[in-house]
Amino acid sequence: MNSNVCLFWKRLGVAAGILCLLATLAFAQSDTSQITGIVRDASGALVPNAKVAAVNETTGIERSATTNQDGFYTLTNLPPGPYTVSVEAAGFRKSVSKGNRLSASIPLSVDVNLEVGAVAETVEVTASVATVQADSATVGKTIESQQIANMALNGRNPLLLAQLKPGVRSGSMNRFTFGLDSAGLAINGARTQDFLITFDGAVGIRTRSNGTSVGTADVETVQEVQILTSNYNAEYGRSSGGQVRMVTKSGGQDFHFAAYDYLRNRALDANSWQRNVNGQTKPQNTFNQFGYVVSGPVYIPGKFNTNKNKLFFHGRRSSSAIAAK
Repeated sequence: MNSNVCLFWKRLGVAAGILCLLATLAFAQSDTSQITGIVRDASGALVPNAKVAAVNETTGIERSATTNQDGFYTLTNLPPGPYTVSVEAAGFRKSVSKGNRLSASIPLSVDVNLEVGAVAETVEVTASVATVQADSATVGKTIESQQIANMALNGRNPLLLAQLKPGVRSGSMNRFTFGLDSAGLAINGARTQDFLITFDGAVGIRTRSNGTSVGTADVETVQEVQILTSNYNAEYGRSSGGQVRMVTKSGGQDFHFAAYDYLRNRALDANSWQRNVNGQTKPQNTFNQFGYVVSGPVYIPGKFNTNKNKLFFHGRRSSSAIAAK
């Protein structure tokens, strides 16, 4: 075989190995979670060997498991989002529970009571808004995408949402923060540099910069912000003050496109009381952020058709203009 051909295949093998390693490391950093529960019948007896499946209502990704002799099941490595949990067992009606909201790194408990009947019959229930955290003493708060979209953020930096959690304060509540920043957060009395910022489980703190974030997240791409203030598990580590964990959005089974323009200027702002007393006009404080967001499945028609439940994309383009005087 030609030496050049051998060298090509060797280099290709090394490159493939490096990609596999990077993919493994990236997966390990993800803020995934798990769904656990116990399956019982109408009398309260445990139901072993029941088939349990959880389907992500956004992406269609499915995980499945079988209950053990104690009727217990666990579904691990689940990305955050809404899930439909279904349970099937011989001699019982199929149980389908929709709208189970799973947050990053916080286990969700979904217990199921089966009714006697044919498997072809289905009993549907809708999960309540209040969910139970199983086997976790973590004191935290999760802010979801809809809340993020509906809140007025000065600078549209989701890092400032941490102030919604009791015990978290910032040196200035009305600060305008659009660039790299630590938000000046103090969690439960700890110093402002004693908390950790992560993006999809990866550490997002710059070195030698007193806790400043490595980048600025955009509210259009953040799915949820999770603030952990105390008693969080040792797996998080690295910080004595607290954790601000951001989970970014992924695409779904449907294509979505949105354009936006957020504007503030002198014509829209009110003058301060102090400036009015001193006869000063409103300051020139202009902020304009515009762009678009597109997401969906990676889908190629024809014989190269890919599975819409396996690969997704989410991208955005954004520009900003700031003027202050």
